Amino acid sequence: MTTKEHAKKHSMDISHVAAVELPFNVKNTDRAVKMLGGKERIHKAISSQYRPTAIQPSSHAVDDKNLELRLRNDPFHHPVQASVNRREKVLLKVSIPKSSLPKDYEESPQNYTVRELIKRNTEKGGHHVKVEPVAIINKNYNFRAIADFQMSTKNNKMAQDFNKQVLRANKVDELKEFYKKKLTVTDELKDPEVFENKDHQLIPPPHFSGVRFPFDFRYQKSPYTVTIRDDEGDMKVVMKSDSKKLFTNTVDFYNDDIPKEPLPEIVKKYEWMINNDLSQEYADRKLFDCIHNLRRLFELKPIWLRKLLVDVTPTHLKAAVKEALPYVSYCYKNGPWRFCNVRLGINPKDDKSYWMYQSGYFRLQGLRTKFDQTEDSTRVLPNTIKMTHPDSDVKVSEHLLFTGKKLPRAINYQIGDIMDEDVMGVIKRAEENGELLRDTLDPQEGWINYQTFETIRRIVRYKLRRLYKEEPIDRDKIHAIVEADYAEKDGEAAVDVGEEDEDEEEADLGDNEDEENQDQNGVEDENDIEEDILDDNTVTEGSVFDRIKKADGRAAEKLKEFVGFIKQESTQLQD
Repeated sequence: MTTKEHAKKHSMDISHVAAVELPFNVKNTDRAVKMLGGKERIHKAISSQYRPTAIQPSSHAVDDKNLELRLRNDPFHHPVQASVNRREKVLLKVSIPKSSLPKDYEESPQNYTVRELIKRNTEKGGHHVKVEPVAIINKNYNFRAIADFQMSTKNNKMAQDFNKQVLRANKVDELKEFYKKKLTVTDELKDPEVFENKDHQLIPPPHFSGVRFPFDFRYQKSPYTVTIRDDEGDMKVVMKSDSKKLFTNTVDFYNDDIPKEPLPEIVKKYEWMINNDLSQEYADRKLFDCIHNLRRLFELKPIWLRKLLVDVTPTHLKAAVKEALPYVSYCYKNGPWRFCNVRLGINPKDDKSYWMYQSGYFRLQGLRTKFDQTEDSTRVLPNTIKMTHPDSDVKVSEHLLFTGKKLPRAINYQIGDIMDEDVMGVIKRAEENGELLRDTLDPQEGWINYQTFETIRRIVRYKLRRLYKEEPIDRDKIHAIVEADYAEKDGEAAVDVGEEDEDEEEADLGDNEDEENQDQNGVEDENDIEEDILDDNTVTEGSVFDRIKKADGRAAEKLKEFVGFIKQESTQLQD
């Protein structure tokens, strides 16, 4: 049985010494001692029983009982103040055979630690290394504080005169001369040179920095940025969260051509996703799955509002809906199907059966704040899906549809999906009487007859206001709206059924600008396409007249003459 060798015991009846750690490599000991103030200053500090108080962050004061390090021979130099550590440490003397030392040890001893030298000696099988304590360090001075900002006084005449005539004066006359010229109070305020913007040769202040020790701000790279190299080879920092460019295929209602395929820019992306393994590409895999999910939904229903699409999409794919829609659909930026996503290749202007997918937009201020977020909404099968797929499991949240009983969360509805009994009754009666649809497509009411369209608009608008104000529905008012005869736009004025004038602007239907930003779940509304859809540059005076001319040529000519008259009057007023 082997026994481990115990460490040797050493007597600690040894000298107590003080140590000074300097922030540089000492090659000239005499010069280093002089930078500390000389032997007498060092002896005074070591022998003093003075214990410095807690170091103040803004303290640069000179302490006669403490050490200071002067880096320049200048009376106006700001020295570095020492910190004192009184914890006792043992100073060891390690003797290593010279034969085991590296060849460059004499020139660069700082390149090797004691542990490395001992290990090197052991590996070479050198003589035994001798370690013994030689002293106990009971005071340790170090200079961890920052060197204050320095000001050179080489070209400062005032400082040089003070140094020569005061600090290094050999005669009293020199002191008197300096006092008489520099320190005697004179009526110098009357001298205009005192106020000139120039170097007035002032002596440096006692200190500049208000911080004694350096502060680590722990600057780190922003997790939201990434460094890339541009085409010219320069490095630049860009945001990771740069919004992806959406290739939304938007169509003007007055344009007869409709897209049958996605834009060429994303066709290549889709082909790449088909031909590559997406198991390690989370974002692309999510986009690919969302595209196929949307294709299934567009098979059930050819025209959707995007808010409903997001609602019926699985949770893990919701974030990809906006990017995936251009692969399977296009969007109208105006007209009866405004804000609707239409399946590629389908033109709702060619078939009257697409009337049920027309959208109606109602602006109701304060709707989003009024909605109860804690209320759980039931899911129902939309009428437009129930007609063709009654057994479908695709159901939407009831609060996205207008039922006439609860305040909805959305402000944009498809006519065929409105579940209000009065609206459905109006549509059913119009169908039975053959008055629901018109023969020619209208740019505002679409395929729906104006009488029916205006009746639906007024019922929804009235009920939205009442639900918002939490007031009961007046059945007499509903009856009056349904039975009223609304004149065509190009004929007589519409019949007044007693709707409040002050509420006329609260809710409206048609081509008004959408002001809703987001829904309560943080899912973007159908109208945020609208950055892609609505282009102010495409709306010009000529384009407006062209559209009016298609609807009513005679009215367009009269309006054009009226605009010309206004311009002429405006020009005359300016002259």
